Amino acid sequence: MWLDAHADQAIGLGDVAAEAGVSAFHFLRMFAEVIQTTPHQYLILCRLRRAAELLARSDGSVTDVAFGSGFEDLSNFERTFKRAAGVSPGRYRRLSRGDRNILQEQLAAAAII
Repeated sequence: MWLDAHADQAIGLGDVAAEAGVSAFHFLRMFAEVIQTTPHQYLILCRLRRAAELLARSDGSVTDVAFGSGFEDLSNFERTFKRAAGVSPGRYRRLSRGDRNILQEQLAAAAII
């Protein structure tokens, strides 16, 4: 939940481990065992979910959405979003505005990287 709440910020493994009160190595091992993915991959998924919400509900530019979701590079955001959702961020926005929420489930279940 902490990762979800802070996904728009620069977060390192040490930050999350400190929040959990364990060493970085122990956190990494426990997280992967319980969540079945790495903290980094989970953080990217949190950012993608946030970006999908912003694209569907705001009029901000794709660049604003990318940076507001925690991505530091626009081209990486566009590439990662398209890989996860199957469409570009701009197309996702157009589809979501037409009350076609066909991509929400795909993003929620996306296997990142």
